[in-house]
Amino acid sequence: MLKNPRWLELVEKIQQMTLMDDVFFNSFMNENFDAMEYILNIIMNKTDLKVRRIQTQHCVPNLYGRSVRFDVFATDQYGREYNFEVQNANDGAEPKRARYNSDMLDFRKLNAGDGFDKLPETYVIFITANDVLGYGLPIYHIERCIMEVGRQFCDKAHIIYVNGENTDDSPLGRLMQDFKQPDADKMHSKLLSDRMKYLKSTDEEVTKMCNIVEEYSAKRFDEGVRVGERRGERRGERRGERKAILQHIKNLMKTKHFSATEAMEALCIDKAQHSRYLALL
Repeated sequence: MLKNPRWLELVEKIQQMTLMDDVFFNSFMNENFDAMEYILNIIMNKTDLKVRRIQTQHCVPNLYGRSVRFDVFATDQYGREYNFEVQNANDGAEPKRARYNSDMLDFRKLNAGDGFDKLPETYVIFITANDVLGYGLPIYHIERCIMEVGRQFCDKAHIIYVNGENTDDSPLGRLMQDFKQPDADKMHSKLLSDRMKYLKSTDEEVTKMCNIVEEYSAKRFDEGVRVGERRGERRGERRGERKAILQHIKNLMKTKHFSATEAMEALCIDKAQHSRYLALL
């Protein structure tokens, strides 16, 4: 491998990555049926689920609106479909995103004239670093219900939030410990540990990961520039817009190692606004 400073920096970054980093999670799960089954059975509190299909970064285009890209998409032996999303930040796991992901799982299934009975049972599973829903539970199962009679609606669309703050000695708690652990030797699961070691110590795999991270950073940078250009055309930014721009500044500082000023310039933020964002960082 090349030993230039940027490359060494990427290698070090990869060594610090965990399963809570979506880029690493995607590579970790790519065609990794054993690990996917292990994780799925713990979250679903089952022992017999078999994964028949895995796709990472599965994109669902939408000509009429916003497309979606699933971190990991899987299907079990019963035809049930699972969308796994790992989220370090709370604002990436808001309830309406879970709703949209659930909708997009259905959107891709039916052709004109198909009966609704062809819709499979679906699960959107958010694995979050923090207790996003805030009730102190290790896992949350969200279902539609008929309010007047207190019974489930049974539309076969499910949403699950796994609370990464739960690191107790239960199977789910130990799994969350492993998800947050960058050191393969300290993981509970040998299955996950072996895969972690392979990705982080094999020259070929480390090179692949470095290239993936570099490409991902470039895409995020381009997205940030486009957002900045759109934002720069507007005046009188609302509070929500300021928050979004602030997050883009932080992302560029983290992924591209820009200074705050360089990030704001890349996002085409009016210099008159720089002091405002510097105060918020």
